[in-house]
Amino acid sequence: MEINTAEGMAQAVAWQTAHCALIKEGGTWAVPRSGTVITISHKNKQATFYGLLPEPDIGKVFEAMGWVVRLK
Repeated sequence: MEINTAEGMAQAVAWQTAHCALIKEGGTWAVPRSGTVITISHKNKQATFYGLLPEPDIGKVFEAMGWVVRLK
């Protein structure tokens, strides 16, 4: 998906929304390619990123979803 286009961002938002729905409150999403771990708070619409490479595109999609992105 090319998130730099409206259509691509819409597809990414739809995919990421569905993916995050599978993660329970306070659960984590691990991204192996970068070693990033993302803690999910549905209640606060907040994604907290841990790791050396924070996966900026995933963060952009969270922001497009209306979520707050925190880096730790």
